[in-house]
Formats: sequence, structure tokens, C-alpha cells
Amino acid sequence: MKAMEKHLLYYVLGSHRRAHYIEIIETQGEDALDPEAVEDILDILLSLFLDIGLKENHEPNQIGLDLEDLIDIINDAE
Repeated sequence: MKAMEKHLLYYVLGSHRRAHYIEIIETQGEDALDPEAVEDILDILLSLFLDIGLKENHEPNQIGLDLEDLIDIINDAE
């Protein structure tokens, strides 16, 4: 995971009161997340993508593209 992706993920997790996942990722990597954690994080990222990640023409904006990258990374952890 790139530094910018990690920063965005940590910001999202912290702002959604899921900071306990940050410790797991920092100490063991995203592959150490259990299936429930992966599902919880994906739910947050997908909701955020739908709320702020799309332009008026329904194409992803820059934050949407960044969120898509995070979704792919977390999906691969499953």
C-alpha cells in the first residue's frame, strides 16, 4: 500500500471510529484483517465512494479513484 493510500485509509478509519483496524494494518498488514473487518471497511469505503467519489456524470472524481484503489487493496486482503 502506498503512503498516500495508507494516509487516506487511516483518515477514513479514524473518522469512522474504526481506529482499531489501523493497529492491525500497521503491525501485521492488511492481509491480517479478518473477514468481518474486511467487510466493515469495504462498507465504509463504498458508502464514502457513493457519497463523495462521483462527478455529476457519475464518473469517479479523484477521491473516487483513490477510494477505488483502497477498495481493491482491502478486497485483496480477504
